[in-house]
Amino acid sequence: MLEPGMHGTTFGGNPVACAAGAAVLEEIQEKQLIARAASLGEKLKNGLNTLGAEFPGLIREVRGFGLMAGAELHRSGDGIVSAMMERGILINCTDTTVLRFLPPLIIEGSHVDETISSLRGVLAGVP
Repeated sequence: MLEPGMHGTTFGGNPVACAAGAAVLEEIQEKQLIARAASLGEKLKNGLNTLGAEFPGLIREVRGFGLMAGAELHRSGDGIVSAMMERGILINCTDTTVLRFLPPLIIEGSHVDETISSLRGVLAGVP
């Protein structure tokens, strides 16, 4: 138990922060979130590559690591980001031409499928 004077640093480690960190690491390990991120990230990139083959005039390249993925476009992606938001899927666009996908580690495969399906619909409407 902490008593006055035992803990005297503002930015140093503290028992609450250590307990929170330990709980997060335990959750990551128990739910195998790292392996899931690798597997679902491959599913996401494969889906994006499929869209790249369907829309070669729009998608230039797909890249990523784990669940962090990017689809580089031949044009600005601002309208695509807005259209995806209207469908309830949040992505953003970096450097004006890279659609960035950063889903949470707890994403399910069905969410990846929904994202790819929604993006397919959006890309089909791009002139």
